[in-house]
Amino acid sequence: MTDAAATFVWKLARRHSWGSPIPAAELVRLVAGTGDHDELRTTLETEVLDLSFVVQSSDGIYIPNGQDAHRDAAGWLRERTELDEFVIAATLSRLPDDWPDEE
Repeated sequence: MTDAAATFVWKLARRHSWGSPIPAAELVRLVAGTGDHDELRTTLETEVLDLSFVVQSSDGIYIPNGQDAHRDAAGWLRERTELDEFVIAATLSRLPDDWPDEE
């Protein structure tokens, strides 16, 4: 996955544990690998946090554990990545049974 914003969203989805927040600095480290932390922090702040299904609280950043947020995140990932729909559905547990057909 080369799109940094998509990598952030995918990490949030994969590290999702009943809506548990991930501190911003930890999330940047998870995504960065050998990448530029400052550039990724900017992407997080200017792109990812503006997404309707991403929430930032005092404890960190997360995708809320609700069907609407999971549906929105799944649709966004489907449009922005080449991830298989089965993989997305298996990762975001609150999707309706008929996703993506219900979109």
